[in-house]
Amino acid sequence: MRKRKILFIEDDLTAIEVYEEALKKAGFDIESLQWGREGLARLEGIKEGRNEKPDLILLDLILPDINGLEILKKAKKDEKLKEIPFIVLTNYGDPKLEQECWQVGIEKHIDKTEATPSQLTAIIKNWFKNR
Repeated sequence: MRKRKILFIEDDLTAIEVYEEALKKAGFDIESLQWGREGLARLEGIKEGRNEKPDLILLDLILPDINGLEILKKAKKDEKLKEIPFIVLTNYGDPKLEQECWQVGIEKHIDKTEATPSQLTAIIKNWFKNR
């Protein structure tokens, strides 16, 4: 069975290192991007067939250049990208923003402070198992 590909869009280097290590140990193929614009460029590449489509995108909402919600909205409006599942992984606890993410079409919303790397790994493994 092939490794599941996860695209992780997150600006915090420590979070990238910690979550990446846990997800790789669990057998996932993970690629991390620190900037929202890099995420948009990667989505554009997927759309044009230059980049492989990930099985899941883990998305932080608060990025240094653009809001993660904008990335989510652009992906979900595009015919070639809308089927890519998104899980929001963030520290930003705004109920209104979380509700908007659900309306746009996320699979899960996870608060970083409530999910250790091993818990996140278990959540993702379980999510894939139930698809």
